[in-house]
Amino acid sequence: MDAIRYFSRTGNTKVIAEAIGADLGLEAKAITEPLPDEVDTLYLGAAIYMTSIDKHMKAYASKVDPKQVKRVVLFGTSGGVMSSEKAVAKLLTEQGVTVAPEGLHLHGLVPKHDKLSDEQLEKVHAFTKQSV
Repeated sequence: MDAIRYFSRTGNTKVIAEAIGADLGLEAKAITEPLPDEVDTLYLGAAIYMTSIDKHMKAYASKVDPKQVKRVVLFGTSGGVMSSEKAVAKLLTEQGVTVAPEGLHLHGLVPKHDKLSDEQLEKVHAFTKQSV
């Protein structure tokens, strides 16, 4: 079983999570929703806020159990050039969680960006095909 979880203050990461979910036939849920007992692949979405990932995502990533989650595929958003993958991957690997080499990070999204451009959607579609 696969799952999608995300943390989104402005809605941008949620939009990406829902697009990934549509491609994979999965419901994207916030990190406040518990995971199933066993997860083959967890698609985990984060964002950069003022040069860092949010404290809620830090706490979540620090508690992912490698006995429950076989691998994590990261995705995220930011308004600038920074990406969340490195910080989240570090927290996960410190727990012994396997992080997939493929990931998706969309840059330049303004707050409350509720619709993806055709180019952004193509990036999401290519990412989901690659990650399966």
